[in-house]
Amino acid sequence: MGEQIDFPKNFSMYMSQVMTNLQEGNIVHAIDCMKKAYAIKEDDSLNILMVSSLLQVEEYEEALLLAESKHKFYEADEKRLLIYIEILIENNQMLKAEKYLNDQLADQNTQYLDSWLRLENKLNLRKEMQKKATQKEQEKIFRQLYSLPSLNTLEQFSKMKDVYQLSNSHLIKLSEQLLVNPYLHPLVRATLFSLLTEREIDKPLKYLWFGEMKTINPLNMLSIDKKPTTIILFKELEEVLSKNPSLYELAENELNTLLLMLYPFEEEIVYSGSENEWIEAVIKVINPSDTTQLNEDNTKQISINNWVNKIHDELLRFEAQ
Repeated sequence: MGEQIDFPKNFSMYMSQVMTNLQEGNIVHAIDCMKKAYAIKEDDSLNILMVSSLLQVEEYEEALLLAESKHKFYEADEKRLLIYIEILIENNQMLKAEKYLNDQLADQNTQYLDSWLRLENKLNLRKEMQKKATQKEQEKIFRQLYSLPSLNTLEQFSKMKDVYQLSNSHLIKLSEQLLVNPYLHPLVRATLFSLLTEREIDKPLKYLWFGEMKTINPLNMLSIDKKPTTIILFKELEEVLSKNPSLYELAENELNTLLLMLYPFEEEIVYSGSENEWIEAVIKVINPSDTTQLNEDNTKQISINNWVNKIHDELLRFEAQ
């Protein structure tokens, strides 16, 4: 036999089955029949019945989709709006639910004040639960990140992605410990500090930089990609290697690494007027056969070469972990 063709008269048949199933307490079967009827005619009354039934069986996402397909219909009636707000709460859309609630509680013509107060209490309880769950998750992430220095280099980089989930208070607390830990990879340390600058954290922090303990306030700093030194160096690099894209890509990666290793104190080392020598040193690292002759008697060049070697030695130290 062929598939059943739904004629308009079948809407009444499905609705009859809905009522029978509801009377017998078979709400899941009733919902199936509602869906078949709704596919024939998107009736407003059926929408409310489906939403209420889905709410009862805890199918909150589906209930919300249905309600929002006719959100103006729900907003037009206080009883229907009560159902809509309850669905919003169950879907953790707290801000939206709170706005509706505040509007209704401020309305002196509200007819169902007790119901609105019940929903307000439910919303507050759910918000408190969310707050506690968030705090618990924050503490879990904090504990895991606190142990970063005990991990190998690859694990440190992998785990660092979780730091972006931390609140500012947890981030500061974590930074106070990690920024001075000699077993934290310098690139991880730089990434952590860069996040502090993005969050505009206003707090002087100790920072271990090539064995030297320094103090710096993230609020007064830019992220590495926005630092004037970075912009000038990459502009210089592009001018020098514009006709050699493959070498440029390698040099770009090398320069990125050097600057991140020096960050956030790179301007103490890469000072104005030394950009060309730094670019020459970078090219020499990735292309030792480069015919450019570095002036080894130049004090500036010697200092730059020493810093490049120092950075690579530090990277090698962590690669051995």
